[in-house]
Amino acid sequence: MFMVAATTYVPFLQSIGLTLSDVSWVNGWFWAAIVVFEVVTGMWADSHSRIWTIRMGALFFIFGHAIFFFADNIWWVLAAEMMNGVGFAFLSGVLQAWVVDALKHHGLEDQKGEVFANAAIVKGALSAPAAILGAWIGAHFGLRWPWVLSALAAVAGLIIVVLFMNGDGEVKAEVKVNKKEALRRSLMALRMSPALRWSTAAGLAFNMVLAFNHYWPRFYEQYVSVADLAYVWSPLYFALFLAGVVVRRAQIPSGAEASALVLSLVVSGVGLAAMGYAPGLGMLIVLGVVHEAGRGAFQPLTSSYSNHHVSSEYRATFGSLQALIEDMGAAVVLFTISGHMNGRADSPENIRAVWLGAGVLLVALAVILYFLRPKQE
Repeated sequence: MFMVAATTYVPFLQSIGLTLSDVSWVNGWFWAAIVVFEVVTGMWADSHSRIWTIRMGALFFIFGHAIFFFADNIWWVLAAEMMNGVGFAFLSGVLQAWVVDALKHHGLEDQKGEVFANAAIVKGALSAPAAILGAWIGAHFGLRWPWVLSALAAVAGLIIVVLFMNGDGEVKAEVKVNKKEALRRSLMALRMSPALRWSTAAGLAFNMVLAFNHYWPRFYEQYVSVADLAYVWSPLYFALFLAGVVVRRAQIPSGAEASALVLSLVVSGVGLAAMGYAPGLGMLIVLGVVHEAGRGAFQPLTSSYSNHHVSSEYRATFGSLQALIEDMGAAVVLFTISGHMNGRADSPENIRAVWLGAGVLLVALAVILYFLRPKQE
């Protein structure tokens, strides 16, 4: 749903007076809001209802995107980001838990890797036209109007959830536990399972990609106008589609994705580090595709890998606990970037330095993770 406003997000915030340092700052609070509500929403999902939790997430997104439409200063933006952060917390871990247990209900649990890959394919296929439409609306009607379409997309998502999601992905009554027990078992799983600790560390390393999220429009504006950003961004969305296809065709057995996860981090890091030094728009797009292909492969791989090691009765709670740890890292990364950019010009040179540092660190962490990867459990 956010993809509609993805290409106009930073230009819109800059149009109402925010700097790139401000953008990282408010996004740091977005992740901080997720941290506060992450585990609570996962516990509620396992002990009461995953579907109800997913509906609440969609509802918060609707209000968050609507607030963006009215935003005219940093405090409105902060309110919108906090609202979206709460919505993300309601969905994080819970949606994947519902999918895995719905597959399990129908005897298809071994196909979860393929299903997550298919989700990446669909996301990549829909994101490009959505972004182009959002950029066209922004160029012709104003940069705040894509938020209307984004909010309507969230409404459509809520309608789909209400009409089509059923109890197949809920925790079965015979194994359901209360909130405290779900949290206890999640903490125990994290403490006892090397694979889950490793995948959480990989998620922390993955946060380095956030350095790209809010800086690419300003960097690409050296070559194209705001109205044309979506057309430049479309090949990068295609990379998400391509990554999903590669993951699906690889048919990696569930629980054996560790090496592929490391490779995805390396690919993403190399693309990020080199992007700022691209000699022209063409190579800049190529390196952007490399970066996005890596991060696009990471999501379905890590969803399959982590869920392979978690039991149904606390699956959403663990997903939220794992996300909590990773989201704290995301907040730290964004606040660090904000501090680094504070007082510095929003120039390509400074953006290049941020990308280089984040990309090199991501590759280094990936190499460490490779040598620490656990044996298949």
